[in-house]
Amino acid sequence: MSLPSQKTIDQYLEGLKIDESRKEKILLVITHVVYKRNQNVIGAEAERDSAKRAQFLRSVEEYDQIIRQEIEKVLKGEKPQPYEF
Repeated sequence: MSLPSQKTIDQYLEGLKIDESRKEKILLVITHVVYKRNQNVIGAEAERDSAKRAQFLRSVEEYDQIIRQEIEKVLKGEKPQPYEF
């Protein structure tokens, strides 16, 4: 089983035709979530216990889903969910 790799914000936006104002909104919404996702990737890479590694990997999948949902909300013109930093 290969581990996921860290992703940049640009990788999430690849292929989307987004104007600058929407891109700015998306950046504000997902920057911290992408950071937290990538921290879980790092945790999974360093973890030797398979059960704990699986927890990190589930978190990575959940963050990917949240990121996609938040991008879609901004593109639809919906108000994005605020995240605490």
